[in-house]
Amino acid sequence: MQKLLVVIISFCFLYKPGNSQDIKQQDYLGEPWSDMDGNFINAHGAGILHFGDVYYMFGEIKKGSTRLVPGQNWEDYRVPAGGISCYSSRDLIKWKFEGVALVPKEGDSLSDLDTARVIERPKVIYNAVTKKFVMWMHIDKEDYSYARTGVAVSDKPQGPYNYLGSFQPNGQESRDMTIFKDEDGKAYLIYASEDNNTMHVCRLSDDYLIPANNFTRILINQRREAPAIFKHEGKYYLITSLCSGWNPNAALYSVADSMTGKWENRGNPCIGPGAETTFEAQSSFVLPLNGDGDSYIFLADKWNKTDLPDSRYLWLPLRVAEGKVQIKNNRHSDEGYIKWKTNSELTIDSVEVLPYSILQYTVNIKNDEPQVKGYSYLKFYDISNHELLEYRTNPISSRTFVESGIYTEVPPLTKYAKIGIASDSLNAGSLYADSLKLQLNIGKPAEPHVPLCNLDEYMRPFWNSDTIYNETVLMYSESGKPAMGKLLFKPDHIISVKSYDLSREYKKGIDYTIHTNTIIKSKHSEMPYRTDSSFDHEDLAWYNLQSQWIAVTYTHHDKWTGPLPVYKGDKLPLLIAKLKSKLPVKIIGYGMSITRGQDVSSYVNRAPFMPTWLDLFARQLGKNYHHDKIELINAGLPGALVSWGASYAEKYINPVHPDLVIIDFGMNDFWRYSPDEYKGYIQTIINKVKNENPKTEFLLISNMDFDPSYILDTDKYKSFYTSNMKGYNKVLQQLETTGVINLDMTILSDSIYFRKKAKDCISNPLHPNDYLARWYAQSLTEMLSR
Repeated sequence: MQKLLVVIISFCFLYKPGNSQDIKQQDYLGEPWSDMDGNFINAHGAGILHFGDVYYMFGEIKKGSTRLVPGQNWEDYRVPAGGISCYSSRDLIKWKFEGVALVPKEGDSLSDLDTARVIERPKVIYNAVTKKFVMWMHIDKEDYSYARTGVAVSDKPQGPYNYLGSFQPNGQESRDMTIFKDEDGKAYLIYASEDNNTMHVCRLSDDYLIPANNFTRILINQRREAPAIFKHEGKYYLITSLCSGWNPNAALYSVADSMTGKWENRGNPCIGPGAETTFEAQSSFVLPLNGDGDSYIFLADKWNKTDLPDSRYLWLPLRVAEGKVQIKNNRHSDEGYIKWKTNSELTIDSVEVLPYSILQYTVNIKNDEPQVKGYSYLKFYDISNHELLEYRTNPISSRTFVESGIYTEVPPLTKYAKIGIASDSLNAGSLYADSLKLQLNIGKPAEPHVPLCNLDEYMRPFWNSDTIYNETVLMYSESGKPAMGKLLFKPDHIISVKSYDLSREYKKGIDYTIHTNTIIKSKHSEMPYRTDSSFDHEDLAWYNLQSQWIAVTYTHHDKWTGPLPVYKGDKLPLLIAKLKSKLPVKIIGYGMSITRGQDVSSYVNRAPFMPTWLDLFARQLGKNYHHDKIELINAGLPGALVSWGASYAEKYINPVHPDLVIIDFGMNDFWRYSPDEYKGYIQTIINKVKNENPKTEFLLISNMDFDPSYILDTDKYKSFYTSNMKGYNKVLQQLETTGVINLDMTILSDSIYFRKKAKDCISNPLHPNDYLARWYAQSLTEMLSR
C-alpha cells in the first residue's frame, strides 16, 4: 500500500497565480497531501513547469520495498524506478494527477528506463521554436556508476514523453542535475560531476536536446549536489546541498552575474532552528511567484532513507532581500537561541572523539552589548578529565549572528571534546549561540574497503622493474584533436588498459592504438578523456580529476634516467637497529593533506581503494625487514600550515614517543613563508620533539611540485611561489645530519612530469593520485631498505 506522504507549505506573503484567488498562510502540518482524487501525491525530486495558467509538477515515482544496495561505501538505499509522474494545478493547492509522463520498463536490463535503474530529478522546459516540451533527468545504475543525463520530449506538457537516450555531457560524469531556461530563451544544464566534487554548467543546443561542446566548472572541489536555480534582478542564484547520502545537511547558495561566469558562495540561506539541516530536507527546485519579483517557493524533499516511498515534501517561502536569500520555516515560533551571561563559560556540546581524527564545528554567536567580545572554543580531555589542548577562535563583537568555528585534529590520548562559548570581557551583557554544526571523523570512510589492486605489484619500484602496473594516464584532447596520453616508458607489450577503478578493460584496435609510448583514443571509444577547453586557463586554476584516468599495465626494457632515491638508513641508526632487532617501532606522519593521503582512492572511498602512501610504506618496510611490530600513526591535517605544526608538535607527537617522525609540510605554505621561515618552523618541530624524545629520528619530505599550469606566467607572484617551493627543498637538504634525512619529491615529481603530464599523476594541482603516491611509498622504502 502507498505510504502516507506529507507536504509542509508555509506562505507568509500574498500570492496571485494568474486569475486565481490569493493564497494566505497555507500551512499543512502533518496532514496528508493528496491529489484531487484523494490519492497521495508521488512526485519526489520535483520540478515545476508554468505553462499558460497551469502549473505542471513532475517528480520521481517511488513505490515498492526499500533495499540497501550491497557493496557500497555509503547508505545506498533504493526502490525500483517507477518512472516520472505529472500533476497539474492552477493554484498550487489542488493538484490533478495527469498520469505517468515517462513510463519505466521492467525486465529490460539494457534500457535506461528499466526499473532496476535510477531515474531522478526530472525537470521540464518548453521550447517555443520547436513547440516541444523537453524533459531532462539523472539516469544511473543503482550503484551510481553510470552517471548520465537522460532527455525525453513530448508535444504536450503532461506527456507522454518519448525517451531519446542518455549520455555524459562532454564526456563528464553527471549525477544530481537541473535545467534552467533564461529570459532570452537560452537553456542550461547544471549537474554534479567529477565524482560529485565539482559542478558543471553547460548551455544546451537551441532545441534543448543536447549540450554544447564546452562547459564551465563551478563550486570546484566543494562536493555539492541537489542544484536548484533561479534568477532575480539580473543575477543568478544557485542553491545546493553537501554530499551526505540521504542524510540532510546545511544548504549553500551561490550567486553569479551570468550562468557560465564566476559563482560566489554566500552561505546558508536557511534561517532559524533547523537551518543547519535545511529543516531536515534537501533542495529540489525554486519556483518564482507571478506578480511578485521578490517571492519564490523553495521545494525540498524530506527523505526517509529506509522507507523511501514514505519520504515527505517541504515547501517554504524564499525571499531575496538586498541580494541575500532567506528561507525560514515559519512553523517555529521560538527563536531557539542559547543565551549566556558573560561572567562564566558555557559548554554547548560534549562528544567522544577518536585520537588523530579530524573534526570541525561552527556555531553562530552574537552579543547584546558592543563592548562584549565573545569567542567559541574547543577543548580536548583525556580519560582522567585532564585538559590536553584548547583552541579558541578570534573574539567577536557583533549584535548580529556571526559564524565562529574551528577545524582541526584530535590530539593523542583524547577521550572526549567540549565545544563552548566564553568571553574575554566581564562587562555586563549576554552572548547568544545558535546553530551548532559538528562534523566528526572527516575524510574517514565508514567502512574501509579491501584494495582491488595487488599491493606487492604496486610496490615494485618503477625505476628498476620491467613491468609497470596500472600506470595512470589522462587521455587529453587539444584543439579538437584525438585524445591521447604518454606512458613513462615505451611498452614492449601492453598487458591491459583499464578504467581507473579497474572494473572495465579497453581493447587495443577498438578503443585505442599505440604509437611508441603514446596511447591514442579511438573515435568511438568510451574511454574517459578531458579536453583542453575543460580546464580553467586562469591563474591558480583548480580542477579535480578523480577517477578520470585510464590504468595501463605493460612490460618494457627502457632504463630510468631520472633521479633515484638512495639508501640513507646509515643516517638513522637507531631506527634501523630496531628494525633489524625486530623491536617494536612507532612511526608518525606529521603534516598536511598529502600526508593524510587525500585524493588517493582509499581516501575518497573509490575503487581500486589503494591505501595511502604512508600505509604502503609501513607495510613494505615490515615485509622487507620481516617485522610485524611496526605501528603507524597518521597525523596529517588537511590544510595545515608548517606554523601550526611548529606550534603544536609537542601536543601531537611527543605523547606517543615515536621512533621516526615523517615531517611533510609545504604545499599550504609556499603562498606565505620564505624558505628561511619554513626552515625555522621545521627546526622548531624537530627541537620540540627531541626535547622530550631524544632518541627520535626524522625523515623530512620535500614536497612534490604542483602542476606547472596551476600558476600562469602572467601571475605577478609566480616567481615568489615557485622559488619558495624550490627553496623549501634546499633548506630541507641542509637539515640532513645523523638522525635527520630528506626525501626529494620535488625533483622526482618534476622529472616525472617532464616525461608524462603532471595531470597523469595528480588528482588536482596539489595532490598526488594513486600513481604518484606509489612513488612516495616506493622511495621511502628504498631509503630505509638495502
